[in-house]
Amino acid sequence: MTPELVLSLKAFLPEVLVVGFLSALFLLDGFVPRLRENQFPLWWVIVTCVAALLGTHAVRGIGGEHFSGMIATSGMTTFFRYLIFFACGVTAFLSLSSREIEKRGRSEFSILILCMTLGMTWMTLSNHFLMLYIAIETVSIISFVLAGFSRDSARSNEASFKYLVYGAVSSGIMIYGISLVYGYTGALNYPAIAQALIKNNGTHPFVFYLALFMIYAGFAYKISSFPFHFWTPDVYEGAPTPVVTFFSVGPKAAGFGALLHFILAALAQKQETGGFALISGIQLGPVLAFISAATMIVGNLSAVAQTNVKRMMAFSSIAHVGYVLMAFVVMTPEAFTSIVFYLIAYCAMNLGAFWIIGIVADQKRGSDLEHFKGFGWQMPLVGVCMAIFLFSLTGIPLFSGFIGKFLIFGALIQSQSYLWLALLGVLNSVISLYYYAKILRAMWLEKPEGMALGTLHLPKSQAFGLLGLAVPTIILGLFFSPVLELARQWVMQ
Repeated sequence: MTPELVLSLKAFLPEVLVVGFLSALFLLDGFVPRLRENQFPLWWVIVTCVAALLGTHAVRGIGGEHFSGMIATSGMTTFFRYLIFFACGVTAFLSLSSREIEKRGRSEFSILILCMTLGMTWMTLSNHFLMLYIAIETVSIISFVLAGFSRDSARSNEASFKYLVYGAVSSGIMIYGISLVYGYTGALNYPAIAQALIKNNGTHPFVFYLALFMIYAGFAYKISSFPFHFWTPDVYEGAPTPVVTFFSVGPKAAGFGALLHFILAALAQKQETGGFALISGIQLGPVLAFISAATMIVGNLSAVAQTNVKRMMAFSSIAHVGYVLMAFVVMTPEAFTSIVFYLIAYCAMNLGAFWIIGIVADQKRGSDLEHFKGFGWQMPLVGVCMAIFLFSLTGIPLFSGFIGKFLIFGALIQSQSYLWLALLGVLNSVISLYYYAKILRAMWLEKPEGMALGTLHLPKSQAFGLLGLAVPTIILGLFFSPVLELARQWVMQ
């Protein structure tokens, strides 16, 4: 093998490990059928994610393009790998005790989420449109199956079908946009596209901007941003809660990683100050500001009227996408650092919130506000953890969500160009407090019907997992400097 290929394989080590563990699980499932009836496949996923995290740590210093420019690694891709593998491992752990994942389907579920995890890391590493499209389709097709994993549930089947329709439309729009970019620049590799745009001296035809909007359709579909967010509430409500938990963090992180890589590698140039400036003639700031504002407003205002907590949290996740997009408007190192920190905080608090929704769904056979009545008194630890996660999602001080929003709003204020967007973000955070408070009111201020207080038992494994997410949510709100410095290092590598 050539030295270049050896280096490429080394840089691709985490994905190689996932493929190896995934292949082994395929073989074990075929030759040892009794493993399907126990928890072994889910524990295998957890072990795979730990191995992938260790592999990511081992190759964290390897940067540059690999496999003839198809993928590229950097500090940012290292961060997104950490986030995706962590989200997959937590999803497998909470699925161990979930009643929504049938015993007979644990092997299939485990194989599917590992395949989906592999596709998500490909998305963040993609440095070429062909690689990006393959990665998105890998994630999308498996998502359609996972959304309908509860085969006997009409809502789950409906969620899968709606996801398929929206995914097919956005995928078709995106591939057409890619073809237009190729026709205009003659390239599919991001750096080559950037060089072609630079040669045009700031004059780009309308068809190029139309192509960018079409490509955005593919990214927007994965991160649930306006106007390609409509699938989210129906899919979140109908899909099994462990699947929704994974959807709420993994694909969004991958989508943001892919979008960030595309903008910085194909549409921008690095400056001596460490920041990035868009190539002459490309103006994305006002467009991204509008998309961010619309996503926040639609998400928060739609969540206010919801009575199903899974739908409410679906619109909440849309709103949080709007907050993250605010940082894309100003392309400074501080803005990129705020994206990294916010996604770390969001990962912990959102995984925790959906974990609790899954616990309620298992105990009460539903996820409406009615099912949350008195649950804080029946399971005090669950009620306290839910309060921590929701306060953090709101952005109340002393929690990690507040620091994340403070950093994003601060990056906007420093730019002195989009003060109105920062103010709108603050107002939207206030609106979100209203519907988050409805969940806490039901858990702590309303008595449950037909069930005595203090009768529900929380397994020690679930208590350990919830505390493992709740404690960092508080710590990151008080002692955030080390993580913030680590985020800066990832951004600057």
